[in-house]
Parts: sequence; C-alpha cells; structure tokens
Amino acid sequence: MIKLEDDNKINRLEVKQDKRRMKTKRKTEEHAAVGGVFDKFTLVNLNKILNKGIIKEFVGIISSGKEANVYFAFGEDDVPLAVKIYKIDPQNTKWMKNYIIGDPRFKKIGTSTHKIIYTWCKKEFKNLSQMKRHDIIVPTPLLSRDNILVMEFIGKNNGSPAKRLKDIDELVNPIEEMNFMLDQISKMYLNAHLVHGDLSEFNILYYEGKQIIIDVSQAVSIYHINAPVYLQRDIKNVLNYFSKFIDSDNVPSVQEVFEKIMKNA
Repeated sequence: MIKLEDDNKINRLEVKQDKRRMKTKRKTEEHAAVGGVFDKFTLVNLNKILNKGIIKEFVGIISSGKEANVYFAFGEDDVPLAVKIYKIDPQNTKWMKNYIIGDPRFKKIGTSTHKIIYTWCKKEFKNLSQMKRHDIIVPTPLLSRDNILVMEFIGKNNGSPAKRLKDIDELVNPIEEMNFMLDQISKMYLNAHLVHGDLSEFNILYYEGKQIIIDVSQAVSIYHINAPVYLQRDIKNVLNYFSKFIDSDNVPSVQEVFEKIMKNA
C-alpha cells in the first residue's frame, strides 16, 4: 500500500513532468515559428499591408525555399502580385553577412537575426529598384516592410508562375538569348553598379519569350571587395548554361566577357 507521503512524491513528479512537457512544447512551437515564415511579427506586418489595401487577396504559396517563401496574391484592381517572405532563421544570417558586410550601402545592420533578415529584405528591394531604373529586366518592386517584399508577379493571372530558365528544353535563338543575358550582366555592372552574385539558370525566369532576372537580394555594389569574383562567377554560370545549346566556337570565354566589361568601367 502506498503511503500519503509517497502519493505526494508521485504528484510532485507528475507536475515536474508536465512542466517539462509544456516547456518542450513551447520551444518546439517557437522553433517552428522562427524557422518558418508566419511568426507573430510577420503576421502583424502582413495585416498592416492588407489593411492598407496594397494586397487585396492573399491566395497561396508559389514556392518554398530555405531562405524565403513566395506567395501569390492580388493587389488593387486585381493586379497579380508576388509576396516574398523571408524566414527569420539564424542559420541564414551566417552566409547573408558575406553579401552585406563590405557593401557601402549598408553600414549598420545590427547583430540580431531579425535586423539582419530585415536588412536582407530591404537590400533586395533596393537592388530591384536600382536595376529597374537602369533597364535591367527584373520584377517591379512595390513595397518592403521588415521581412516582407511585395513585387510584380511574373506568370499567368491564375497564379501559375513563369518557368525558370533551367526548365526550358529548347530555345529558338540561343545565341541571341545568351548575348541578351551577357548584356544584362554588363548593364548591371556599368549602369546600375551592381553584381548579381548568384546568377544562373535557377534564378532567371523565361516568360513570353523574355528572360527576367530574380532573387537579387545578394547582389552587391561594384565597390564590394568580392565584386570581381562574383561577376566572373555570374558570367561563368550563364555561359555554362548556354553552352548546352550553342556550339563551343560561338561561346566566348569568361575572361573575354569579364575584360570587355571592365574595359568599359
């Protein structure tokens, strides 16, 4: 027979276990919120944007990535929009710093995860705006608030996004398309004074016979210490992709393209 004293010990043990379970549950929920997209700060900002009427209807997800999720929405007059929401994830901030620190446009970024992610989002908005002003084919940015970026949607009005260049099986005129993208890289450097830094067939959309550059958050000023390295990498990635469609004799070398750009700088 269990004594009252033993009953009290069992009750105290159960209470401790319940507290532990609740603590673990809270940590799990907090981690899910931080590692995901819709934490309380994001929801507050999203509601503010909705209340202002910038977004009329939030439809659903287009793509999910380690860095951010992109959602389809309708704006005023039923204009289709893309809403990019960056995840408040401390793991992402480690590599993001490489593209922020050293860029003279962003001198004070803070050390907290939130501040770095907010700077990253602001950086993409600024880069898109700068590229757009200099006739680089990118989605038109509309608004940036903390970790939320609202921009032009590239695709059909029903929410079906444009294909990425990597998913295009055939190009009508690959040499023309290659030269177009090399010209975009050159304009980006010489006119917008930016280097994409991660340009490849994975972040170039192809819609209605036109290439559109996306994912420009990591783009850096040409005055960044690693700008020449990033520029050569962009050129190499683009040439490697188009070399699958074009005879090697018609594909210039990375050095040739790089030197041509630098000569005009």
